[in-house]
Amino acid sequence: MASTTDSKHWPRSRWITLAVLTVGVVGGVDYITGYEISFSIFYLIAIAVASWFAGKPAGSLISLLSVASELIGDMVAGVHYSNGFVPVWNAAIALTFYLVVVWLVSSLSSLQRQLEIRVAERTKALTAEISERTRLEKEILEVTEREQRRIGHDLHDSLGQHL
Repeated sequence: MASTTDSKHWPRSRWITLAVLTVGVVGGVDYITGYEISFSIFYLIAIAVASWFAGKPAGSLISLLSVASELIGDMVAGVHYSNGFVPVWNAAIALTFYLVVVWLVSSLSSLQRQLEIRVAERTKALTAEISERTRLEKEILEVTEREQRRIGHDLHDSLGQHL
């Protein structure tokens, strides 16, 4: 089990909870400032966190929650639209944008995890290769020393007899 201080290894549920809380905070600030000022960009913090650490489904869920929070906040704040289609259109545009961000962030997260796996595999292979080279190097040194001793003995014996 990962320690609670190692936030990268939190369970998905904790990341989703953090994202929901972030949506709540951003939604509250969005409501307090009124419908004239849009805080749509700040919902991306929660969406990116959920998408990166909890995956596409969580990012999509947080996107829907963000759009709903923004719509409800505007309606409670008293915004009136001349046409009922306007809030639906605005929500659809925001949701589409958020879902594109979910897809991009999730894809980047997946690519990064794959890269980490490949780096770990390559590191393991390189470590094995270094071990093998070290072993072969020792073997070559041992063979060289044996041959030198053998040649020394041969020279000593043959030269000793010759002399």
